[in-house]
Amino acid sequence: MKYNKYCFAINSYYQARDVIKICINNNIFPIIFIKYFIINRMGKEWLIELNNLIKKDKFNNNFKIFVDCKRNYGLFISMVELKINYLKAEADKKTFKRLSEIAKKNKVLLNPGFSVVDLSKIKNIKKKIVNLQKY
Repeated sequence: MKYNKYCFAINSYYQARDVIKICINNNIFPIIFIKYFIINRMGKEWLIELNNLIKKDKFNNNFKIFVDCKRNYGLFISMVELKINYLKAEADKKTFKRLSEIAKKNKVLLNPGFSVVDLSKIKNIKKKIVNLQKY
């Protein structure tokens, strides 16, 4: 069975868990988007623990993570060390080339062309995800 890929922005563990559960039931492969202000304030330890908690709920390899690093290159390098699946970074051409080489060496995709569906303020997540499949 073929899965469609969608990227969803979340704010908490509970939202991530619900999104993954709903997506699995609807044959969607979810990509969880972590916004810059969340990862910058909470740190990489929060992301590690979020990943561990989701995997503990028996969603082992049923999701991927996409993190926005903006111009925080230290955060970018720490996310590459964690082998986060997708990273988004802003830089000038020279710096971007260096960042892309680091990402390529560690098998991390830099600035993928996903459109992000923001579910952080939506109350009925299931309805929104089902409506996405119709289009």
